[in-house]
Amino acid sequence: MRRLSTSFAPLASAAILAAACGTERPTDVTGIDPSAARGGGSAPAYTSTDVGALLGNYSSRANAVNDAGDVAASTSCCNAGTGGFAIVAGAVTPLPGTRGNALAISNGSPLYVAGSAGETSQPVRWSIIGGTPSQPTNLALLAGEVVGAALGVNDAGDAVGRAGNSAAMWSAAGARTTVPAPPNQGFVRGEGRDINNAGHAVFVFFIPSAEFEGGRARGYLRLASGGLVELAPLPGDITSYVNGLSEVANNALYVAGSTRTSADVMRAVRWKVDVTTGQILSAEVRSERSHALAVSNAGGAAGFVEGPPNSLKSSAFLWRGSSLLALDPPTGGKDARAWAESPSGKFVAGDAVLGTSRRAVRWTILAP
Repeated sequence: MRRLSTSFAPLASAAILAAACGTERPTDVTGIDPSAARGGGSAPAYTSTDVGALLGNYSSRANAVNDAGDVAASTSCCNAGTGGFAIVAGAVTPLPGTRGNALAISNGSPLYVAGSAGETSQPVRWSIIGGTPSQPTNLALLAGEVVGAALGVNDAGDAVGRAGNSAAMWSAAGARTTVPAPPNQGFVRGEGRDINNAGHAVFVFFIPSAEFEGGRARGYLRLASGGLVELAPLPGDITSYVNGLSEVANNALYVAGSTRTSADVMRAVRWKVDVTTGQILSAEVRSERSHALAVSNAGGAAGFVEGPPNSLKSSAFLWRGSSLLALDPPTGGKDARAWAESPSGKFVAGDAVLGTSRRAVRWTILAP
């Protein structure tokens, strides 16, 4: 999965942007309370595993998962800062580099993990061959860019992420491409969040705002041709985020994200986009306070539902069709969140409160 084209075309023509703007807006999806969707009926069964337990008494979070069930994750304890690790074939694999964060994982061999490492948080990529990880490969920062992170990686090792305030792409060979924000919108920073094997990628650009922490945002799909397709928020909303995308099937792909109504209300969105025309074929939005963080090749989205405002409660879900399947944490856990889904939909990964800390969790879907 997630292979980036080695050539980078100029940014979108007005025709592609216009095509996106003329399509339908998100359609509200009537929700099913996740608490009523645990197993039963035709809902797929699953098992949940506390993979964070492999690390001992540390806080941890699973940020990415592939079709083999391999996990990219981060851990922290006390004043030691963060540490990136992978779980490959069931074995914990610490990733070299200080203060690492493993944020994305590929689906092939060699295995690529992308994230950040170093005292000043540099964007990096690791390769894992035969269970042995390489030293981190620093991905290029330009003059004036001090920090960064790689947030997505494909099977070829191409990556997307942020470099200083710029949205960036890095080829497997190390070539750096800055993705400019759409003009005349007031965007001051951006980041790439995922990339697939056909070279399509998703980006978020931000406008400063005292109303919203981190600023107002707008999500875009960058086609492999270089064209940008705006993935707009729900009518009346002012912010959209995009987080993950699928591979291409029948000339279309899925994007998972969210639309923001207010500072306290966000709702999960799933877009389907024609990759030739840039037309948004469909856009569905959940009725719950929720986030869609990843999507499988079949369009199933993983994420979590938020509890009441100002609470820390959450419930992980798998969104297929119009219904949600609540993903319970391992026995004794609570407040689960799903951050990633494998391309086939067989695995979902995230975290949950287990004991006194949050720990990485992997769900295995038994009927993907």
